[in-house]
Amino acid sequence: MAEKVLEKYRIQLRDGLTDNVIKNLLDDLRENNVVGTEEIEEIVHRNKTRTDQARDLIDNVKRKGPKASEILLKCLEKRDKFLYENLNIHPGFPETPAPSLPITSDKPKSTNDEYKMDSNPRGLCLVISNENFKNPKYKRNGSQKDVDSLKGLFEYLGFQVEIKKDQTASDIKQLMTHYKDRPHGDCFVCCVMSHGDETGVEGCDEQICSLNDITSPFDGDNCPSLIGKPKVFFIQACRGHEMQSKVLVADGLFSSCFKKPGKIYTIAKDSDFLIAMSSVGGYMSIRDEYSGSWFIQSLCKHLKEGSKRGQDILGILTKVNNEVSCAEGKLKLENNDLIDAKMTPQPLFTLRKLLVFRAPKG
Repeated sequence: MAEKVLEKYRIQLRDGLTDNVIKNLLDDLRENNVVGTEEIEEIVHRNKTRTDQARDLIDNVKRKGPKASEILLKCLEKRDKFLYENLNIHPGFPETPAPSLPITSDKPKSTNDEYKMDSNPRGLCLVISNENFKNPKYKRNGSQKDVDSLKGLFEYLGFQVEIKKDQTASDIKQLMTHYKDRPHGDCFVCCVMSHGDETGVEGCDEQICSLNDITSPFDGDNCPSLIGKPKVFFIQACRGHEMQSKVLVADGLFSSCFKKPGKIYTIAKDSDFLIAMSSVGGYMSIRDEYSGSWFIQSLCKHLKEGSKRGQDILGILTKVNNEVSCAEGKLKLENNDLIDAKMTPQPLFTLRKLLVFRAPKG
């Protein structure tokens, strides 16, 4: 039942729903007579944080039963397909039954289970670093350290690396349009480092370029040359103004498409994406002005080590999540108060195969 799905994914939905998605979902639910105006006003009360709004939205709809919960999940699939697909939600609606898959054995994985990664160069790696902004006090000191680390990593992995600095929101959108039409190898990688919020990243003009404007030019409709190939986005930017809180862990207590030779098959246009964001929605990302950002530095270290062992990217990102989540630090606010710095990255993906970055031999 749909309300059980909401209960199962309650925490992930609470952390993943952005302000814009919450507002859109409430509009959809009002149109479908699931919630009324007074309920909406209570959910989005100005004194509530984004997390509180998301939690109240989920709980309100869940209490209304299976039909209301079903409507919410359908609206979520439309409003935030990356979150919906990343959670692998299968509510079991009668009109959208889960596909019947053939029984498979535990034989070793074939090359069809892994994306091809042997072109020379492997593909393009675009690095966008916004360090200087219209307001000088927002300068992102330490960003060059991340640029150098990413450049060294992806050149080692066989990519053609191109770096663009201090781009406006409009510049970023134009770059995406330009790069979708460039010749591509086996993979496209885009690293964007800037300030940001839950809707996207900031240009150096302090205007927002939405995440959709960054990723959608590379989907199957807009970029045929990358159909069936991985499109990878690493986003280092704040996604809100809240700082994640600490919790104590007691160690030890918690510790494909099926294709036949010679047959043509289709895939969804939004397949083969990986979007790894430095923080979950609503929260800040941490950067050190001397050593670079926590997320990018951990990513570069583990991706280089993992590529030598043939480890797939999702396993590598799990290690990054663990390392960054365990990191300790202090952040100085504008009023000079010090607070505990804490964060955890969040990968979203529609990959269909294992993605292994293999460095060229020799």
